[in-house]
Amino acid sequence: MNNFSKYIVYCFRTLVVCYTMIAVYYFLNKPAGSGDESLFINDINFISENGWLLAIKKGVSIPFMLLVYPISKIVSEVIALRVVNLFLFLGLVGYFKIHLRIKTVDFYFLLMFFFSSLGYFLVGTNDTLFIVAMSLFFAESHFLIQDKSKRSITLWCISLVIAFFTRQMFVLFIPIVIIVLFLLLKEKKITFKKLLIPFLVFLGFFALNYPSISSKGKLSYDSKNPPEGVTATWAQRQYLAQIWVNEGKLRNYNHPTWEQTDNYLFENGEGSLPSSVWSSITFDLKLTLKEFVKDFIYIIQYSLRSMGLMVLITIFFGLKYFSKTFRIKEETLIPSILLISVAVFSMVIISFIELRWLASVFIATILYYQLKSERNEIPKLWVLANFGFITLLCLYGSYGLILKL
Repeated sequence: MNNFSKYIVYCFRTLVVCYTMIAVYYFLNKPAGSGDESLFINDINFISENGWLLAIKKGVSIPFMLLVYPISKIVSEVIALRVVNLFLFLGLVGYFKIHLRIKTVDFYFLLMFFFSSLGYFLVGTNDTLFIVAMSLFFAESHFLIQDKSKRSITLWCISLVIAFFTRQMFVLFIPIVIIVLFLLLKEKKITFKKLLIPFLVFLGFFALNYPSISSKGKLSYDSKNPPEGVTATWAQRQYLAQIWVNEGKLRNYNHPTWEQTDNYLFENGEGSLPSSVWSSITFDLKLTLKEFVKDFIYIIQYSLRSMGLMVLITIFFGLKYFSKTFRIKEETLIPSILLISVAVFSMVIISFIELRWLASVFIATILYYQLKSERNEIPKLWVLANFGFITLLCLYGSYGLILKL
């Protein structure tokens, strides 16, 4: 490594540390209950006042509440939420360090940058538990599909079970799960004996969900319900948001009020907006296709802010290997996960997409990028360009956070 390369790497590492310190200070000092955090604070208070049975009937994220609620008896609700998420992320780092034995220090600097740029790991929602669980699933999938892999499938399956019971958004990852399951069955990596412990974990969570299943016929998830007396659904509000954004009546990344959505339905009829996310896809195929293309480009473009050049490099290598074999194997699994996930979210989510929903996919992408880099399969110039670009992003991000302090 010449002096210029060393200087780029030094600047990259230094700026990432500075950016992380500023980001941690900023996010941990945000007012309690910002955004969706208030929903989980209310869930903790509901459990305290009404007990677990009524809370599960109402709808809570059971795996997340099991982690947070005991700690909330010692510290305040918001501190419990944020501390649990911080330790979940540190646990993920420990998984890469101890279980996968990734020793290259720059991998952890890349994770640190992603941690700081996303910010949601320090917000008190169940996003972090879902992200960590799916990240473990993707990482284990990659190594299990390797013919030389001797890994146990227990961790792979338990992480999937936890993700399934943590967030309803799991349904959007079902295409990926089916593909991975098919590949592992084809390679004869799955046996019923190996699934015994994960199956017991599944039965345990299923039993905990029984109050919700018996009363509402569905699993218990945290639910952001419309205010009392509102006719419109969240899907209708989000769909109207995109219509008005396209018409110039609303700024992007904003929603109409519930009252405005109800008024729109009253004036135009109940069938003027789709009532569910799934009906949104076929409600106006022309709009769906238009938003699919726009959202796909948006995700790739804005991933640069939290991922540097790693998404573009991963897609390049994925397409390169796939063009030779036309098969999803070790070299193409994570790029396939990346592209399929982006495509699914772009198709299903008609309104604006939040990149935190794809955070687990991006962490898998960082892993893929690092493994390629360690084997010197990525040109050194590309690696340095990525370090340099992330250094500039750290400067930009730090400046933006300092202005908000």
